[in-house]
Amino acid sequence: MPLSDADIKAVSRRVQAGDIVRVDRGLYAETEYWKKLSGHDKTRHVVRALAKKHPTWVFCGPTAAIMHGLDCSYRLLLPICIVANPGAHYRNTKRLSHYPMAHPDTVAVNGVQVTDVLRTLFDCAAKLPLRDALAPLDCALRTGLVKRNMLNAYPESVKYTRNRSAVRRAFDLADGRSENGGESEARAVFDMVGRPVQDVQAVFPCLDVANRTHRVDFLWIRDDGTKVAGEFDGTRKYVDPNMTGRKTIREVVDEERRRQQCLARQGVDTIRFYYNELNNPSALIRKLDDARIPVRGGAG
Repeated sequence: MPLSDADIKAVSRRVQAGDIVRVDRGLYAETEYWKKLSGHDKTRHVVRALAKKHPTWVFCGPTAAIMHGLDCSYRLLLPICIVANPGAHYRNTKRLSHYPMAHPDTVAVNGVQVTDVLRTLFDCAAKLPLRDALAPLDCALRTGLVKRNMLNAYPESVKYTRNRSAVRRAFDLADGRSENGGESEARAVFDMVGRPVQDVQAVFPCLDVANRTHRVDFLWIRDDGTKVAGEFDGTRKYVDPNMTGRKTIREVVDEERRRQQCLARQGVDTIRFYYNELNNPSALIRKLDDARIPVRGGAG
């Protein structure tokens, strides 16, 4: 954060040389270091710097969720969200968004004042689409930051708010068994299109190897009693050594095929989903209907 004229001139020269990059208004970082950071870590760096420039700011919403280490979509890295006094005049921009609230409970995370976890989850559920709100909720349950009974009780404790029904819907849908933010987003989208998941991480025995089991991301049960397993696939499961166990792509694909065949022998159909399909609800509905996924309140 260059403050003096001399520092500003020196930083400007280094920016022109490519050694330093401007990351926010008045904030700079070494280019090579900045390139190595994830989008979420970049946001954390900016927030810590802003907290030094503005000691009275309290960060909230998805920005607070990122500071708490909760799963949060890349779509929510900006704007930075801060608490505003109700009735105060402010202007939201692409860079900065204000959440009016009076006297929220706060905690310090890495020296930054943020709304506490429950208030953060509440504001995300009240302000964001269900698809974006569910991942931090699931993550908070999965990591033990909150308990189920705490989620159940909290919405009614916030006196003045809009969208309480949206908050309750998101809180009720939250499930700590979801293993990552992508699965949480998928469950939210399935719910939004009227095909809610009936179970998460259901376990089936392996018929080929003793003491082995098959766990499926999502499970639906049709009206006729037959079952459909949903698998949420990302490219990482085929190329990330930490997820493949050092297997080749062909070995991973062959193992998936054997797993699917084993489930089929137990009367469980399998349908696979990819992240980009969540962006096309009409096509997703057709895919779900082709698999005879049950419709909320209607025949499957």
